Amino acid sequence: MFELYLLTFNCARTLVDPQSLSTSFFDALPKGAPLPDLVAISLQEVAPIAYSFLGGTYLKPYFDRLTATVHLAADLHSHGSETLEHVATRSLGMTALMIFATPKFAERIQWIQSAGAGVGFSNMGNKGAVAMRVGLSCPTSDDTLDLTFTAAHLAPMESNVDPRNKDWENIVRNLVFVNGDESAYSSSEERPLLGSTRDNPSDHNGLFTAGNHVFFYGDLNYRTHDSPPGEEEHKSYPQPTASESSPLHYSQLLKTDQLTRERKANRTLHSLQELPISFPPTYKYSTSHDSKSADDEKWDWSKHRYPSWCDRILFLPSRSSSKLEPQIYTALPVQKTSDHRPVALSLRVDDKPIPRDADDVRSKPPFPINPQWRARRDAARRWEVVVGVLSYLTLTSKGNAILITVVGAILGSLWLAGRFSS
Repeated sequence: MFELYLLTFNCARTLVDPQSLSTSFFDALPKGAPLPDLVAISLQEVAPIAYSFLGGTYLKPYFDRLTATVHLAADLHSHGSETLEHVATRSLGMTALMIFATPKFAERIQWIQSAGAGVGFSNMGNKGAVAMRVGLSCPTSDDTLDLTFTAAHLAPMESNVDPRNKDWENIVRNLVFVNGDESAYSSSEERPLLGSTRDNPSDHNGLFTAGNHVFFYGDLNYRTHDSPPGEEEHKSYPQPTASESSPLHYSQLLKTDQLTRERKANRTLHSLQELPISFPPTYKYSTSHDSKSADDEKWDWSKHRYPSWCDRILFLPSRSSSKLEPQIYTALPVQKTSDHRPVALSLRVDDKPIPRDADDVRSKPPFPINPQWRARRDAARRWEVVVGVLSYLTLTSKGNAILITVVGAILGSLWLAGRFSS
């Protein structure tokens, strides 16, 4: 078996602090566990909308901070004896997925497929999902063990339960994996797949595909109430000093968790499972706090949002000889750079391909693939470029300077034309 580590973090459009995040990055590992073989990070609101929609080099500083965090965390956890290498990064709009692996394990990666589906305004990627499917060579088989990682960000606000459920449906319908197609994605520099000796696998498959371990995680935005709080509600928000029997203990809020309710009613995240939650709500924290004191002494909640478990990690349970053993599911400490807490899950995965079972949900998706998925994606990408350029010109200092220069040049030309014509 190998060690898999998943982490999700809403970056709040801000550069992460590697020194702060790295110290708790591997908090979900069992005591004494080695460095994970594979790490897959789901990111939401990775950068301001202008940089996110333009992609490419505009996102490099933000991804570089995450890479620095992973390298520092690996160094701290292994006391300098082990490292993690960047394998691949994909982003769609404001959501991103980064994969790291130990050097030896990275050689087992035979291929990577990408997929993306926006569910924001005009299907743009201010909300949506980006995914990678990774094929691993197996010690005792010629077949690959396939892992599907999906980073997601669904509709916000307490009352938008139905839109969140619809976002899930649209992701299942439009998330289609293809070989070598990066037309809708920003991809950073990545490690060559040195261990790859195989032809490309079959593609144009959806999220639910036979023979895959599936992980779906991110800021899913399901809340603990169906309407916003009143002016006095914040006085009863949970604090770390409350006993488990107290109405002020955070566990009381789990009773009204929307995601649990909607999953049980089979209205969202069909067939996916989650470990029991034993950590405080992950949203919405004040960004003016000191991260250490916020966890140890007081949780500094924003008053206009109910504390909720927005950030979640779910998976399809194993029904085969390829075992999936979830271990620890927890929230990391509050970070000064975000109003969300990171959430992490460690798992052990058997080194065996998953048999293709016609009765498995992987072969029976809850929604069929949209035949127009590519046209939908490409149209949304064109809108993202337009919005990205306009946002860059109006919302960034460099863009303002360009806009002023262009407008000045146009006005100057008009003035000169008027002088010579008179």
